Amino acid sequence: MGILVLMTSLLAFASDGNFPNAGEAPLNEVNAPVVSQSEMPDDNSSTALQGEQLDNNDNDFACNLFRIINEQQGGDGSIIVSPISVGYLLGMLHEGADGETRQQINNVLGMGGSVQDINKYFKKIMDDAPNVDPTVTVKTANCIFVISGYSLIPQYRDDMRNYYRALAEAVEYSGESIVDIINNWCKRNTEGMIPEILKNGELNPNRVMYLLNAVYFKASWAENFDPNQTRDRNFTKQDGTTVMLPMMHLETRAAYGKNDLCKLLRLPYGNGGYSMVVMLPNEGKTIGDVIKNLSAQSLKEQLHQMRSTKVDILLPRFTAENETNLAPILSALGMPRAFSRNDAEFPNMVQKQNNENDIGCLYVSLMRQKAKIEVNEEGTKAAAVTIAEMSTRSAVLNPPQREEFHATRPFVYYIVENSTGTIYFMGTYCGEEGEGVEIQGRNMNTSETIYRSVEQMPQFPGGEAALKKYIDSHIQYPTLAAMSGAHGNVIVQFVVDKTGRVGEVKVVRSVDKELDKEAVRLCKSLPKFTPGRQNGKAVSVWYTLPVTFKQQAREFKYH
Repeated sequence: MGILVLMTSLLAFASDGNFPNAGEAPLNEVNAPVVSQSEMPDDNSSTALQGEQLDNNDNDFACNLFRIINEQQGGDGSIIVSPISVGYLLGMLHEGADGETRQQINNVLGMGGSVQDINKYFKKIMDDAPNVDPTVTVKTANCIFVISGYSLIPQYRDDMRNYYRALAEAVEYSGESIVDIINNWCKRNTEGMIPEILKNGELNPNRVMYLLNAVYFKASWAENFDPNQTRDRNFTKQDGTTVMLPMMHLETRAAYGKNDLCKLLRLPYGNGGYSMVVMLPNEGKTIGDVIKNLSAQSLKEQLHQMRSTKVDILLPRFTAENETNLAPILSALGMPRAFSRNDAEFPNMVQKQNNENDIGCLYVSLMRQKAKIEVNEEGTKAAAVTIAEMSTRSAVLNPPQREEFHATRPFVYYIVENSTGTIYFMGTYCGEEGEGVEIQGRNMNTSETIYRSVEQMPQFPGGEAALKKYIDSHIQYPTLAAMSGAHGNVIVQFVVDKTGRVGEVKVVRSVDKELDKEAVRLCKSLPKFTPGRQNGKAVSVWYTLPVTFKQQAREFKYH
C-alpha cells in the first residue's frame, strides 16, 4: 500500500520517470487460502485490482492521512508519518472486520477490492521492497501478540502468516510484561530508532490482542553531500523568527520542477530505486498550502513534469520525530466504527482457546504511530511503528537551465519507492528549536531593541558596514558576548577601555575548551568600539560561531 509517509511510498512512477499502464503491473498470484468468509459483497469483489490502480488509491490514502494529521496538529512543528505502516495495520484489521466496519476501512484505504486483493497487494509490497535496490535497507515486520486464554481463528491466523508474515505470540495478561515485550520488539525491528510504543499504566483492562507493524529504512544518497560544505545558516520558521541550522550544500544535476505552489526536488538514494522528494513552498506560500493540494494525481503529474537540470541545493541536516494518535485521524477519514465499543464488528480475528467464538465484540481501543527520521550528509535513516490494541466491550512546470533549491524555510518531503510509487514516509520540517541555535541578542538592562541583523534592517542601505557603524555607536562597556555552539552558548565578558579597544576577556559560562578558546580569541580580535551612548547601561552582543570553526563570520542579532 503505497502510502505517503511523506517519505516515500505512494507515487506510482517508474524509475525511468514513466508510469506503467494499468495492465502492465498485475499483482503476483499467491498460493494462500481463499478467504471466502471475508469477500466484499459488492460487484468489484471478483475483479483483481491492477498494481497501478492500487498504488494510486494508496497514495490518495497517504495524502489524505497526511493532510488530516497536519490539520489536527495545527500546522505547528515538524511532522513525520509512515502511511505504509498504517496501511499494513489497516489491511490486517480489514480482514478481521465485517459489515459496516469492514466497508469503512475499505473506503479509507480507497482500494475498493476484496480482502484477498488487498492482502495480495500488501504482500507484494513487502516481498518486493528489499529487492528494489540492494544498496538500500528496507525492513518490514508485522506481529500479533495475543493475551493468554485467547487464540487466533485459524483462517485469520493463516492469512496473517501468508500475506503479512505476522506470527502470533502469546503473552501473559500482566501489564508490565506486555509492555516490555512489545517495546523490545519495536526496538529490535527499528534498529533502536523506536525503543518504545507503550507505557505502563495505559493498557485497556479488557485487552485481548495487539497488532504491530514496524518499518525501517536506511539509504545513502546517490551523491553524498560534502560535510566540509555544511555551514550554519539562517532558517526562517513559519512564525517569521530565525534559527541557525547546519545546512548541507551540493551543486549537481537533479530532477527539478516548479509550479504555482512550490519548487520540487528529487534526491535519489543508492542506485535510484528510492528517492526523497522535497517540496519547498514558494515565497508567500506555506507548507499548509502545499499539503492541501496533495493527491496521488497531483504528485504523479508533478513528478512527470520534473526535468534534470543543474541545481544549487541547500538542505538542513536534521532529526525529527513525533507520535500520532491515529484513532481521531482515521475516524475523521471515515472509519469511526472501528473505534466504537458499541458498534465495531471484528468477528474474524480471535477466539477463546476452548474454541468458543463468542468472546464479545472487539473494538480498536488504542491505535498510534511513532516515527523518526534522521537526514545527514551521507543519507537518511527512518523508522516507524504502528500499533493497534484490540479490546472487548465489558500546475505547469518550467525548469530553467540552472536553479537554486535553498530549503531555508519550512518544507514538505516524502520518501518513495520509484517503480511502484509506494510512499514509505511523509513529513514536514519546520526548524524546531533544539535542532539549531536560536538567533537572538538582547539589551541587558532594557527591553528596547538596539540593533537587528543586516537582512532585517532595510533602513541601512549601506549594508553590513553601515550596520556595524550603528552598533559601534551604541556600545557601552563593560559588555558581554555570547558565542553559540552545537551544545549551548559560551558567555564571554570583556572590557572596552576608554579608547574603545577590547581589554580583559573573561569566560563567564563555559561550554568546552575549544569553543571557549575561540570565543576569547574572537573577542580580542574585535575592531575598536566607539564609546557608547547608553548612559552606563551594559549591552550584550551575540556572535555565532560555526560548529566546524572553519568559518569565522560574525553575525549581529537582536531580540
